[in-house]
Amino acid sequence: MATTRVGDLGIVWEIAGPSNGDPLLMINGLGSPRMSWALQVPALAGRYRVVTFDNRDVGETGAGSAPRPYGMNQFARDAIGLIEALELGPVHVIGASMGGAIAQELVLARPDLVRSLQIVCSWPRTDPWLAEVVQQWKDMYTAMGHDAWNRNSWVWVYTHRWFDDPANVEHVVRGNEAYAYPQTAEMFGRQCAAVLAFDALERLASIVTPTQVIAGAEDLLTPPRYSHEIASAISGSRLTILPEVGHGMFWEATDLFNATLIRFLNERRPPG
Repeated sequence: MATTRVGDLGIVWEIAGPSNGDPLLMINGLGSPRMSWALQVPALAGRYRVVTFDNRDVGETGAGSAPRPYGMNQFARDAIGLIEALELGPVHVIGASMGGAIAQELVLARPDLVRSLQIVCSWPRTDPWLAEVVQQWKDMYTAMGHDAWNRNSWVWVYTHRWFDDPANVEHVVRGNEAYAYPQTAEMFGRQCAAVLAFDALERLASIVTPTQVIAGAEDLLTPPRYSHEIASAISGSRLTILPEVGHGMFWEATDLFNATLIRFLNERRPPG
């Protein structure tokens, strides 16, 4: 674990994989710290130099020295600052959920820093339906607190199959209770406000970076219609729909999800 100063933040990040591997930046979603990628990093780090980090207002990065309202483009500026400070670019980028929205803003702002893009279970603009979900989540977080809200969110994230094994619930409960850096309601609220204001749809046609859009066929939170919109807007992009999984495909169908990421990444590698 290391910390790099970017603007008002001390961004906390980790790196895994060979020093000569192609750099890969993974961007996590709403309320999620960098360890959300724990089941992906080992699979990717065999060949790639994998960087995970805590976004603004989450985990060990926290709120920064000057907490204030911001938009999705601020998250992208934070990521850009980290890429530049670590002299990583251009990087492969994988962003999930809100991380996928951040990835869209990142490639739109600085296409020179992105060599490939994978947008996972995300959306191109916050429509009224998603806005209602996020506003309710914000209100519930304030009323319920971190642990109770987190558990409530699982029915949006996992399919019924995940709940069939009681060990899954027990494992996540223990991890959630043991986590040392829970978000405050104010931190979660600022992230939610950025989600509510997000709209990149009309700008996506300008993206020429090789792109894969991944959706879970049973995703309740960001239904596949959003991924269809993104893929339709980005010329030449690949749309991959994973069967029998929802928003939490990274944890519920880890092997399939990792193989999907790696196949696309390997196709971008030069021959030899």
